[in-house]
Amino acid sequence: MSPTDDFDSKVLEHAAERLRTLALEDERREKLESENASLKREVASLRRNGATGSSQSSFPRRSASHESLMEQSPSERRRMAAFRTKTHRFVVRDVRDGDEDAGDVDDVDAGVAADDDGHFTSAGETFRAVESSTAVMGSSDSLASYEGADASARKKSGDGATKAAFELVLANDEGVEVLEPRDRRIRTRQKGLPHSKFSWLDSPRNALVVKKIHDEAATKMMRRAVKALEGQGITSWLERAVWDDAVDLQCSCKTWDEKDDTFRLDSIIDFVVVLGGDGTILWATKYFPKAMPPVVPFAMGSLGFLTSHRVEDMEKTLLDVCLGDFTLSLRSRLVAKVVTVDGKHSPWRYVLNEVLIDRGPKPVMVELDIAVDGYKVTKVAADGVIVATATGSTAYSLAAGGSMVHPGVPALLMTPICPHTLSFRPVVLPDSVVVTITCPPKARNTAWVAFDGKSQTELARGDSVVCRVAAYPVPTVCAHGENTDWFAAVKNSLGWNTRCADQKPHELSASPQ
Repeated sequence: MSPTDDFDSKVLEHAAERLRTLALEDERREKLESENASLKREVASLRRNGATGSSQSSFPRRSASHESLMEQSPSERRRMAAFRTKTHRFVVRDVRDGDEDAGDVDDVDAGVAADDDGHFTSAGETFRAVESSTAVMGSSDSLASYEGADASARKKSGDGATKAAFELVLANDEGVEVLEPRDRRIRTRQKGLPHSKFSWLDSPRNALVVKKIHDEAATKMMRRAVKALEGQGITSWLERAVWDDAVDLQCSCKTWDEKDDTFRLDSIIDFVVVLGGDGTILWATKYFPKAMPPVVPFAMGSLGFLTSHRVEDMEKTLLDVCLGDFTLSLRSRLVAKVVTVDGKHSPWRYVLNEVLIDRGPKPVMVELDIAVDGYKVTKVAADGVIVATATGSTAYSLAAGGSMVHPGVPALLMTPICPHTLSFRPVVLPDSVVVTITCPPKARNTAWVAFDGKSQTELARGDSVVCRVAAYPVPTVCAHGENTDWFAAVKNSLGWNTRCADQKPHELSASPQ
């Protein structure tokens, strides 16, 4: 082949590649136009039905419900993610200390910050994800914005070169975000919620008071709590057995029939007052199988890791709670169920500390298959496996050698109990995963499962336990702040890093006379 023919061939290949690129761009343009038209119709329909107003600043989300997704297999959940939210969100991050130079922010970003009228703050402050307004951007406008971004990038580079545009799809069970960074940079954002300030929009009216059973001191403090709440115009609710014993409080307090499945305590109670220890908090959570109101825990137990308030300050603490002047620690829960070998599903159970799969009353170890999001991770021979929350990380999991995890960390822990290997170490997983632990069909022995130490159930060969982080946390009222309360608890209750004495300083020799 002559050099001329070789050159012509390369030109033809380049032209064909360019045509394919243009065809893909046309296809993308048509897809965006179709999506925008669909979103316009949806917004118009919602406005006609009164579901959204003109002042709303973000698209409504087309999302499958959390409960329906929990019934799906991991592969089915991933498939459904493509059919949920398709709202385009332009993420523009202001400069953080140490991230980049202040002059490195794109001109396009600065323009958007000025146009969005308060959606952005000045450089150096926390970034915000800026959603497009309820007036859906047309395809021509969106293409023009991309052309403006590309022009700015080319202007900066000076030679007409620019990075290719891209989108980053972030999906979980609650929605899908399509991020289109205009500066072509992939960034992360904080996944935890370090500050949870609570304020009442209406005055609270009902509070559930739960006390430690068979404890006379807790009964006396319960009367103090009822009196303090009554002074704020709040009706106290007591458990039926406690209400029956407290004859003098029956006129001022209310109770309910715990056998009535139609009664919804979570639709009445504004907050919960707990007088006892960590076990009393676990007891109180059983009355709220899903959404739980704020919990005010007063320390009257032996350990008191979760009970950060002193009973001596009860009146002041309850006054602050009634006024809405407090912060919350959102302690995640697990939701778990048993799936039998013949496909039957037990009801979901909400767990604050851990789900325990172990050998039960048998003196021999168990074999368990572990899968994460449908992927078979490992097979373990051990006394058992603990699947714990961050709150449960300082309970049974810690005693089994697991890590301590701050309650603000969105995580799920998997800790083995006396594994028959030296290499199986505890692991910390993201809160988005689904953990499935199965008793193998050919296992020598059956296994047992317990939920926060209760409802122990035998797992037959082939049965599985499915665990994941629940959508409804246990919000506890902080005494001083989430960080301060947690570190005080691990030091004072668990003796973390406690030494008998500090190291002696060096003795400086006397200077020569």
